[in-house]
Amino acid sequence: MRIIQVLNTHHWSAAANYCITISKELIRRGHDLLLLTEPGKALERAKEAGIKYDDSIRLNHRNPLLFVDAIKRMKQIFHSFKPDIISPHMNEAAWLPGMISRKAFPQAIIARIRTEYDPPKKHFINRYVHHAWTDHLVVGSMLHKLQCQEILDYQADKISVVYGGVDTEMFNPGLRRTSQFRREIGANEHEVLIGLLARLDPVKGHEFALEAIARIKNLPARFRLVLVGYEAERTYEWIKSLAAELGVSEKIVCAGYRDDLADVLGALDIGLISSVGSEANSRAALEFMACGKPVIASAVGVIPEIIQNQEQGLVVSPRDAEQLGNAIEKLIVNPVLRHNMGKSSRQKVLDNFSLEKFGSVMENVYAKLLRTP
Repeated sequence: MRIIQVLNTHHWSAAANYCITISKELIRRGHDLLLLTEPGKALERAKEAGIKYDDSIRLNHRNPLLFVDAIKRMKQIFHSFKPDIISPHMNEAAWLPGMISRKAFPQAIIARIRTEYDPPKKHFINRYVHHAWTDHLVVGSMLHKLQCQEILDYQADKISVVYGGVDTEMFNPGLRRTSQFRREIGANEHEVLIGLLARLDPVKGHEFALEAIARIKNLPARFRLVLVGYEAERTYEWIKSLAAELGVSEKIVCAGYRDDLADVLGALDIGLISSVGSEANSRAALEFMACGKPVIASAVGVIPEIIQNQEQGLVVSPRDAEQLGNAIEKLIVNPVLRHNMGKSSRQKVLDNFSLEKFGSVMENVYAKLLRTP
């Protein structure tokens, strides 16, 4: 198959990770793929992966002149590359490739990939765009499929659920033996490390994680919360200030943004997701699970679809520090339960969320679209 993926963002996000990861997998499976994207973190990752790209089109803006230029350039690319499938990813200007293809290269199938957390907009124009300039929707969760059926009036058979995938070789239980992170922060083998992997953003609910830790700070067991992620709308100074206010400064480690993420995750005992929204794909949950960690997570986004409560971890209500604290305490004091849930997490990833599974399911969706008259 000849496939064009369109990713109009310069940020590294869950949607960008989904796009770059599936692009790598489709290339590995022998398909000819071209990525249309913009300068930024996503492009850097694409270059590292050896993905063929074109970064000459500007879609992430409101400049009408740049849109005119993008239309001309996209027409040229479609005629030159002759794609079988075109998959736009992001909300902003995702309609443009479909509109252009209908005129310039109508034989291409438009398979719009929606892995954003927010449901589609209800207004008439958005409904029209999805019906007139899109042949099929690929979504990252059953929740989003149901939203598209209801809001966009899309038929169920025109929406495919393709869950994200995780590199089970890069993220694996064996990292616990080789990780240097525990030594870096002075943690012995008996200390329980809980990891919260998320950008510092209100939607990630860091305050609820800190409040949960405050509720159990007097447990006799030694434990700490490790915060990993880049600063966004919030800062590590804000984290430290709140931790001091709650009396848990000694219970947190601000690790910041890390390039050695697998090494850090390997050192942890429990994965924590305290989000109040987001988690359309929950890359963090899949990485924790691939490393054989039990995950305590808020019931938002795709979480209830990938983590079975009491099996791969504990699923709690969002914004509920008491539930979160109780769940953390339960796993801190019960190493056998942590071990069993961690084994279940790893197996579920191998069965359902490996890169092989990710690529295979998406490939089958594309192949079926090309066979459909």
